[in-house]
Amino acid sequence: MDKEEVKKRIAERFGEKVRIGERSPERVYVYAENEIWVDLADFIFNELDARFDTGACVDDRDGVEVMFFFPFDKEHYYLTIKTFARKPNPELDSISNVIIGAKWIEREIFEMYEVNFRNHPDLRPVLRADTRPKDFYPAKREVKDDHEPPRRRDDGEERADEVFGKPPKGKNP
Repeated sequence: MDKEEVKKRIAERFGEKVRIGERSPERVYVYAENEIWVDLADFIFNELDARFDTGACVDDRDGVEVMFFFPFDKEHYYLTIKTFARKPNPELDSISNVIIGAKWIEREIFEMYEVNFRNHPDLRPVLRADTRPKDFYPAKREVKDDHEPPRRRDDGEERADEVFGKPPKGKNP
């Protein structure tokens, strides 16, 4: 679907609860209020027929900006929906009940940024090692300095030696 048509239909449907911006020919940004986050994702995915790709976050002092990416493959552009979850306990409604593929990225965002996705069917860590403290969210700026990292940054040689099949020192495979 043409970008201008998509922007028009979103503006008609959601009105003042969204702001639509365009920074390049390949990107359309829709800034949404939290209460319409799920409805907007549902509209873009099911009615405008965009494909769900993935999500990302940016940690800010006041909260976490959450972004989900929807490509329009035939037209060669992305639509990004953005919203902001305020700290100290960032929360958003889960879109995984509308878009099943969002389950995994919401779990990762929860694990990395502590964004609680309400009504998520299985909000548990995906990547966390057993040695990591339960209250450690590695991408949050507030907790990075409060925890001892599970391994040292300068242990590269020791860890490289653990790898099975490593060539003998001095020989390039």
